[in-house]
Amino acid sequence: MLQNSILYTARNNQQIELRTPTADEAQTTLDAMIEISESSPYILSTPESFKQRTTESQTKWIQDNISSQTSIIIAAYFNEKIIGFCNGQSYKDIKRSHRATLGVSLHPQYRGLGLGRKIMEILIENMKKFSGVKIIELDVMVNNRTALKLYESLGFKKAGTFPKAFILPNGEISDNLKMYLEV
Repeated sequence: MLQNSILYTARNNQQIELRTPTADEAQTTLDAMIEISESSPYILSTPESFKQRTTESQTKWIQDNISSQTSIIIAAYFNEKIIGFCNGQSYKDIKRSHRATLGVSLHPQYRGLGLGRKIMEILIENMKKFSGVKIIELDVMVNNRTALKLYESLGFKKAGTFPKAFILPNGEISDNLKMYLEV
């Protein structure tokens, strides 16, 4: 699914462009994913996992999302630099096809500006258009209190906790909280 360009004025008055990246931005998106994942212990993927991806596989991922009616990628750009991502997709198997999952990550310099909320709102509106989707879900580390507060303010409810699900780079242990939003 394609998200055309939307301009968002952040709390610091910076103009942020929100849109689906193009296939020719594959390496740029990969570089941004590496940089963003290095800056936050709460992102589930690691810089090492992103470094294993090729430009070709990233190009295919972007193209597949653009042509799909049940998945989407949205990137946040400031001065043509990618500063954040979110993506969502429906489950493919028949028993979970009424559910979709999402992920979001922002560069730390751009947190606290309302950008996380805005990009999530756009993502959710797009995901509501996925055929048959009734529930949008996400996983969040319970230590990530800022994200928890955002998700709850967007209407997500707590579904359950998996204890000691993650060991962060600093050795801290975090439970995983599953959250959901009925749409």
